[in-house]
Amino acid sequence: MFNKRLYLLVLTFAIALGLLIWNWNSTPGVFLKTSSFLASVDRWEMDLGGQWKIYPSLRQAWITETEQEGKGIDSPITGGEYGYLPSSKEFQVALKTFKIPAEWNARSIMLQINGVYGHCDLYLNGMESAHRIGSIVGEGGSERIQIPVTALNHGQDNLLLLELSAPSAQKATFLGSGYPDKGRITGRIALQAVMETSLENPRTQVTWEDAMARVQVDFQLSHHGFSEYGPWTVQGIISDGSAEIAQAVTQVHSDESPVQNVSLAFQIPDGHLWSPEDPYLYQVYLTVSNSRGDRDDIAFALGLTSLAYQDGLFLLNGKELPIKGLALSPEKEAELRNQGDIEAWLKECKEQGYNLIYFLGQQPDEYWLLEADRAGIGLWIELPGSAMVPAQRLPEPRAWGEWAKTASLHPSVWAYTSGIGLEYNSQPLVKAYEQEVSSVTAPIPTFNLNLTDEESRVGSWGEIQQPQETQGSRGGLWPAEKWVSVIWAVLLVIVAWSNLAAVNWRYKELQNKKPKRALRMAWFWQGLAMITRQMTLAGILTALLFNTEVPWAQWVPNQWPLWEGIRMQSPWLIWVILGSLFSLLRLLQVGVVAPHLPGAPDTIGLAAWLERRYFWNWTVGVLWALQAWGIPRSVPFLVYMGFNFLFLPLKVRDVHRIGGGYAAFLWVPGIILLIGAVVAAFRWEDIFYAVHMVQQSNWLRLILFDG
Repeated sequence: MFNKRLYLLVLTFAIALGLLIWNWNSTPGVFLKTSSFLASVDRWEMDLGGQWKIYPSLRQAWITETEQEGKGIDSPITGGEYGYLPSSKEFQVALKTFKIPAEWNARSIMLQINGVYGHCDLYLNGMESAHRIGSIVGEGGSERIQIPVTALNHGQDNLLLLELSAPSAQKATFLGSGYPDKGRITGRIALQAVMETSLENPRTQVTWEDAMARVQVDFQLSHHGFSEYGPWTVQGIISDGSAEIAQAVTQVHSDESPVQNVSLAFQIPDGHLWSPEDPYLYQVYLTVSNSRGDRDDIAFALGLTSLAYQDGLFLLNGKELPIKGLALSPEKEAELRNQGDIEAWLKECKEQGYNLIYFLGQQPDEYWLLEADRAGIGLWIELPGSAMVPAQRLPEPRAWGEWAKTASLHPSVWAYTSGIGLEYNSQPLVKAYEQEVSSVTAPIPTFNLNLTDEESRVGSWGEIQQPQETQGSRGGLWPAEKWVSVIWAVLLVIVAWSNLAAVNWRYKELQNKKPKRALRMAWFWQGLAMITRQMTLAGILTALLFNTEVPWAQWVPNQWPLWEGIRMQSPWLIWVILGSLFSLLRLLQVGVVAPHLPGAPDTIGLAAWLERRYFWNWTVGVLWALQAWGIPRSVPFLVYMGFNFLFLPLKVRDVHRIGGGYAAFLWVPGIILLIGAVVAAFRWEDIFYAVHMVQQSNWLRLILFDG
């Protein structure tokens, strides 16, 4: 009779797991609008943003699009689907078909790709290494990649494939891993046709002599394989929108280098300062040309400011700048970009008295930088990968060098957060990291800030407020938990009472091949008690997973995507899967011991006999139900573990009295702990990090007693 119950339990687990896999919900993602801070009239451009085809692997993408001619797009075997880039959605492989216009044949083709979170390999017209045209590694990184002429199919369709894997920050963070091994692209993707020499990577530096602004513009001349066509005349103009304010000209001779650094110096008498009250912007125009008539140009906005941080205060243009900031979550940021509401939202924030927007866990797109410059509002940016990272795995600050140079063009960038929850017990590593970050981001100040701590988000410099959507986690994902816990507590009381009222039986009854009805009912209620105990533990853990508020919730989607992915699934399926899994593990633990006990009893029968010492389970269920009336969320779990240790001596005595040894019950838990220890050995930094964080913060108290 016991075998049928085992089969039913295995079948329940298999069905629930199959339903979870079949109905797995991924982050829906939204299409993100984006733009560039550089403009040009001499470059030809093709925007590759919009609809792409998404695949789970590079091979499936290539075979489906070439050998099967797209017939497998809707097939579950190939797994292809339509999606949009740039997007907040994570993916593994994206494919786009494009055709080069005939007039582009005489120009060099550049691929501009921004906002890459992860490791991105780019392939053109093939999936072998010979067809890889470049790689990008970063947390919001950008890259301009020259496409070899031989790699393009002129006059025919070209297939561009982007293969992404998890960003390094996802793996380096506390308890992070490479799974799911996906990345995302949140920025602009475009092709540009440029002449043999193009202007790249402009940077600005502003110094003041009384009212005169001295502006130095540094940039590069990039020669795309034809550097012998010099010399080049480089001209720069700064305009106020109606007239020329300053001009500079220089001539550059060939030095057989593919990249030449160039600087132009400008003087602006009575420079008009950029400020939140008066966000005045100049326009900078740069052109390069040679005697053959080749020409390239770029234009961008310039705001003249003087920003400093002294004695705990921000100083803008020599005046104290009290900060009143508003935190912006990644979800809200994606919503605003998707709807194109950035300009209106920034104006609304200013009307409410805010003068700064704090970006949580990611770098803002150029779209945000442009609109913030125009609106006259500051930006405080968390450098990605800096949250909850053990000191031994802190990111390499040089990776943010290009971003910091780009941000120098925007007067709205006021501050960076270089670390969140850093291990100050590991002072040498942290101090060296902070110094290197400061050198990369200078003159913009950097801070170690934790918005979950009231003392961190309020300082002498001002305060940063968290709106409703960024406070706590997105709790309440299992709204039925309240009434479910009450019903479950009632069921546990019924099961406990039924076991108390059932006929009393002993270990030797397990050898009874023809038990009477009363004994069969006792076995039924005892077996049900074992199942409901495992389901109680599973229910408590499911509630912790779906409905617990954690202080670092705003960083969870970026740092722990698997956690966030599970929270998007059905809590009912998670509960059933965990409950049946715990029940099967319990039966495995008992099954290892059963053959070595007197009479070699049936596994489920032995588990039912051992359940007599778990009569207390109904109290755990009642505590779970009482959470709606103020019982801390962690109490039921702690009580469950406490009762296990409290009754352990009685369980050991029961096994010894029937002539068995309790040590055999430790085999399965021991193997599980050994596997955990092996995994922990490869992540030993996380253990020390957790110890340091518990010593230095109140996070554990928040989770255990205020959750």
